[in-house]
Amino acid sequence: MNDLNQSTVLGRRALLCSGVAVLCGAGAVSAQTPTKSPRIARYISGDRALREMQVHQIKEMGLEIWIENQPPWTTGVQKQNGRYLFTAQSPDRYHPPSAMTFSGWSNKAVSEGALPGVARSAIVHGAQNFGVSAGEARALAVFPASHGILQGSQARFSGQAQDLLMDVQIFVGQAPGKFPVALTVYTLKDKMVHLEEVIRRSWSNVQYLT
Repeated sequence: MNDLNQSTVLGRRALLCSGVAVLCGAGAVSAQTPTKSPRIARYISGDRALREMQVHQIKEMGLEIWIENQPPWTTGVQKQNGRYLFTAQSPDRYHPPSAMTFSGWSNKAVSEGALPGVARSAIVHGAQNFGVSAGEARALAVFPASHGILQGSQARFSGQAQDLLMDVQIFVGQAPGKFPVALTVYTLKDKMVHLEEVIRRSWSNVQYLT
């Protein structure tokens, strides 16, 4: 399958796959709702070049989320089992075709001591939703990680969706005194290295609205 066809399949997967709702579990998923026109901001980091980003304030989730705008990614919000899921997918002919999701427990407080266990459980569940066996998911290497104001745990692994081999990275964490969030990015197998800056620009800018 060529990259263009893979992009189409992967993009469709970003909108339809309930498995990437790491914190939501199985259940009915509402229709995808396009996000409102975002604010556009310039991303600045040290000596790195300016980068135009979409800034989405998702009141239903209590989060501000930054997404690529050069070229613009397609975004939307859907609801599953009472929780909201923000999705972002790369445009056609983007290499490598990729998708991100953002979710959280806005009504749940998790202590700093309990967070590693909560994060591991969510990551294991998410890995199984990407076709990883239960035993392999429990054996995943989960490491402490931080992105901007968020502190938590992260794992990277190979999975599968709609007959595509994929690389997946899941982070679960929170800012002090805030609720936990789950951030997921997935792309074609062996292509995650190309997304390091995309991940950094997005995940390091997640903010809470209150």
